[in-house]
Amino acid sequence: MSNSPFSAEQADELVQKDEQYVMRPWTHPAGEPVIVARAKGCVITDVHGKDYLDLTAGYFVNNAGHCHPRIVEAATQQLHQVLQVSGKHGTVAAVRLAERLVNLLPSSIDQAFFSTGGSEANEFALKMARQVTGKSDVAYLDNAYHGLTLGSLEVTASEKYRDSAGKPLGGETYAIPNAYCYRCPLGPDTCATQCLDGVDEKIAARPNTAAIIAEPIQSVGGLAPPEKWWARVDAIRKQRGLLLIIDEVQTGLGRTGKMFALEHYGLEPEIVSGGKGLSGGVGSLAMTCAGSGVIAKFFGGTTPTSGGNAVSAAAGLAMIETLLDEKLIDNARVMGEHFTQALWALRDPWIGDVRFTGLLGGAELVADRDTKEVLAKKAVAAIKDALHAEGMLITVSGLYGNVLRLQPPLTITAAQIDTFVVCLRNVLAAVRQSV
Repeated sequence: MSNSPFSAEQADELVQKDEQYVMRPWTHPAGEPVIVARAKGCVITDVHGKDYLDLTAGYFVNNAGHCHPRIVEAATQQLHQVLQVSGKHGTVAAVRLAERLVNLLPSSIDQAFFSTGGSEANEFALKMARQVTGKSDVAYLDNAYHGLTLGSLEVTASEKYRDSAGKPLGGETYAIPNAYCYRCPLGPDTCATQCLDGVDEKIAARPNTAAIIAEPIQSVGGLAPPEKWWARVDAIRKQRGLLLIIDEVQTGLGRTGKMFALEHYGLEPEIVSGGKGLSGGVGSLAMTCAGSGVIAKFFGGTTPTSGGNAVSAAAGLAMIETLLDEKLIDNARVMGEHFTQALWALRDPWIGDVRFTGLLGGAELVADRDTKEVLAKKAVAAIKDALHAEGMLITVSGLYGNVLRLQPPLTITAAQIDTFVVCLRNVLAAVRQSV
């Protein structure tokens, strides 16, 4: 019996209408898009009744799992009270969420400003930094991703994404090295953060620099710097009087085994952005949090119309309490370790590196483990397509497009991870024979 609430004819019609009426910004790999009829925990079901193990958490949004009953209840209760008001005013839900966030963040943060998405949150972060310093330039990391709107694209490294703006971006932003330890030419065992040599001089040559923006751990590829790397970056920026903008859009809210990934490094930034899972999967919600010195000079011009939506705020607060009460942050840490061990145990010649900080990370695929030659895109695409056909929902990421990005809901179990790993073992073997 089908697990779908629709007949086969209805399901086919929905897929056809999606193709006819819905615009998407990318071409579809095999089997996509999935038109989802229902979702629960780590599993989604399409309109034809096929189940998928969602290792994307709804594109890194549903940290507490799909349709967690506590989040659903909080959103439902809020629907009967107030939905949204002018940005000039506030709601009880938004006030309570702001208080919770500020108390969870470092003492350098005093208030939260709400918007509707991660790109927008980073736009406001850039605006804040420029307003308080009176300077225009911002440094970002190689391989960085901070969004796809025009301002956030200027601190996003991908040339493909930058070119999508259709015009040359301004010259106020520039890149500094990130920590890609797996591909460090000196090797991780001899790390003295040499990748940062010359950064101080580069910043000194740009005296109009206001800030550095960075994720604590880069989501694109799951690149986690060693503590001494961040210590050196932080020392350089403080010596130069730069603000630090920490982007927690993808790394925050339990994803890395800490409430916020900056806790791994003891960072105390002047500005923190967040989004993705902040709404608990209910609507769109993002934050740009800052210290009093930044806030005093902040002029947003206006506030996003739906910023701080009461229903999203109520759901977001319930999500945070769920993470804490159900110890899902601890589960993220433990399951990340389990994922790491299970993937290495495959001893597959195409798995060059396994990187997890909590449940942020994945496996980097190579054609040769000794030379670290990147696995061909054709093979990576075949692996993704085969996993998809077997009911495994993943994305591909990384600087070279060769990282299987594995960021499931923080509710995932060891049994579900093992199911995926067995599937991956079979898929890797099958694709290797076919290419």
